[in-house]
Amino acid sequence: MGLNLHLYPSSITHESRIFRVTQTLADAGFFNEIHIVGLGREGLAENEKLDGTRSIWRVAAPRPWPIPKLKSLSFFLQWAGRIVRRYRGEDIQVIHCHSLNDLPIGVLLKKILKTPRLVYDAHELETERNGLEGLPKRWAKLMERSLIRHVDHVLVVSEAIAEWYRAAYPGCRVTLVRNIPRNEHVKAAGPSRPTEAQTPLLRERLGIESGIVFLYQGALMRGRGIDLLLSAFAKADPDRHVVFMGFGVYEEKIREYAARHANIHFHPAVKPDELMQYTVGADVGVSIIENICLSYYYCLPNKLYEYIIAGLPVLVSDFPEMSRVVREFGNGWATPVREEDLLSVIQEITPENIAERRRGSLVARENLGWSGEAERLLGVYRSLAR
Repeated sequence: MGLNLHLYPSSITHESRIFRVTQTLADAGFFNEIHIVGLGREGLAENEKLDGTRSIWRVAAPRPWPIPKLKSLSFFLQWAGRIVRRYRGEDIQVIHCHSLNDLPIGVLLKKILKTPRLVYDAHELETERNGLEGLPKRWAKLMERSLIRHVDHVLVVSEAIAEWYRAAYPGCRVTLVRNIPRNEHVKAAGPSRPTEAQTPLLRERLGIESGIVFLYQGALMRGRGIDLLLSAFAKADPDRHVVFMGFGVYEEKIREYAARHANIHFHPAVKPDELMQYTVGADVGVSIIENICLSYYYCLPNKLYEYIIAGLPVLVSDFPEMSRVVREFGNGWATPVREEDLLSVIQEITPENIAERRRGSLVARENLGWSGEAERLLGVYRSLAR
């Protein structure tokens, strides 16, 4: 049975994909222990037990070298060193790297221990992601190309990204495991979405008494359409409300707009297991991504499926993967990523439109869910045991 090791350079608080993946593996009983290793952060426990199988180790923040230009390198090397020292004598069966940044550690541990299998779980198109340009991008491509030959299986989050990896690395074993939330509890509640009167939490918290509520949930960062949404809703009719729920560099700007416009609202991020209580209180889920990198153009965001599982129609960028979902189920609107187009769609949406497209999301909800993705994930792990 042994140990299953998961690596990701974050504080492991809102990483819903990692929690779903590890929960699935724990439920399947594949391993005696599953360790999730991340980064330490003030106010968070260094060691946290999730259940009888899973635990988190947040590695204490390393001390940076005194040379400013080498700060990032020193941070990574110290983080990696602590991980390798702790696990170099462990009975690790599978190492599961959740980004390119931690893949070198996975490869090094595999070489030291000889026996582990290595999974590379690309949460996005890793070498074509937001903000990766110039020399860092060239280095990322070189690093991925040199390391991927040591990988036993690659997991990806959209079919377009799967096609990219298969073309870039012929012979590489690639499996699609989308970021779809669990929906068993929603299905058990019945075929219809809870009524607004039954789910007033979002509106009550923000004092929204009437009108149409558009919900953006997720990271508040560059490339997520936030500037476009703020500008559009600042010009929209006052009964068109937008709620930004999350955390990131755009929080202050959103708060400034909210102070000036009664139909723009900010709500801090909530825990993954509380999120659905808020999501179901909106009318339309928003996933407007900008085409600033190939990873975004090919993306299939977690929040898109969270909206669908909540029974919401969706407003998305007219990009290949997201628009494919809307076309298949008729559960929303795909728009060019321009302010004038976005404002036009926002203004034209009516309660009748919402009710019609909500039926499409209810159909989608019945046909989608983590259970199908879990079977593919477990199939990969079974193949690694052969």
